[in-house]
Amino acid sequence: MCRAFPTTLKGPARICYSRLTPSSISTFKELGAQFVSHFIGGHRYKKSTACLMRIKQREGETMRSYIARFNKEALSIDEADDKILVVAFTNGLWKGKFLFSLYKNDPKTMSDVLYRVTKYMNSEDTLLAREEKPRKRERQEDARSDKGRKMARTGERRED
Repeated sequence: MCRAFPTTLKGPARICYSRLTPSSISTFKELGAQFVSHFIGGHRYKKSTACLMRIKQREGETMRSYIARFNKEALSIDEADDKILVVAFTNGLWKGKFLFSLYKNDPKTMSDVLYRVTKYMNSEDTLLAREEKPRKRERQEDARSDKGRKMARTGERRED
């Protein structure tokens, strides 16, 4: 195995192998240990749940954006406890009606929190859409009245 092993190596692994002193390794297990110790620095460790406590909703940040950032970090944590996820998520929220409602009803799982957040975001979107419709009408009415004023100045007749 030790003789066939070098033929499978490329790039940095081949360089590492070529730098080993001759006859310094007597078993395949030793060779594996040498490689592991050499390349362990490139290993990506999972983050701890403590890093979730640093995630805060930014000023003016939408709930969707905050959830996306939070979930991205949560996925990089190995076996995160659901209760810790709930605490970290609510800890990072801005103070307001939604946070108050979460504390009032005390969700037990992250699924409960995400369900409530989704309902909140849908309600928020509906209210925003409702506010935008009158603004469009107001702009159209403003444009009509501007056109009417302009026609009155030039002596044209308006046909509505």
